[in-house]
Amino acid sequence: MGEWIAAACGLALMVSLWSPWYTGPPNDSSSLSAWHSFAVLDVVLALIAATAVGLLVVTASHSVPAVPVALSVFLTFAGLLGVLLILIRVLIVPEGGDGRDWGLWLALGSMVGIVAGALVAMRDERPSPAGRHTDVSGRPSAPPPEIETFPAPRP
Repeated sequence: MGEWIAAACGLALMVSLWSPWYTGPPNDSSSLSAWHSFAVLDVVLALIAATAVGLLVVTASHSVPAVPVALSVFLTFAGLLGVLLILIRVLIVPEGGDGRDWGLWLALGSMVGIVAGALVAMRDERPSPAGRHTDVSGRPSAPPPEIETFPAPRP
């Protein structure tokens, strides 16, 4: 479930990069997208969005949870960094921009959704609950055989 949340928010973040982030001067009706406003931040956000979509693909293609869990841990930290970077851009309007537009808020919400989705994805990969037997890949398996005890030999 968390992979789907992260992937949907990753797609929304990618859409927000082309959406208007900042409005132009008061007498100009132009707007600035992330691609027009930043030099490196837009590429970092695009990589985080691609990783969020990639989490869904990796989870679907691997039978063991090790790689998806590792990717969701990485995505959580990258998403937290992205939230911090976007919050800085909320506070500091770039040169040529006058006010904040809806694309900036969509990016912030999407990045928070990526972090939440990655956290849920990590939680989904926990060991099986008590009473339910699974193998190392998480697939259901037969319960372990009962251990038969024998009396100790006599001297």
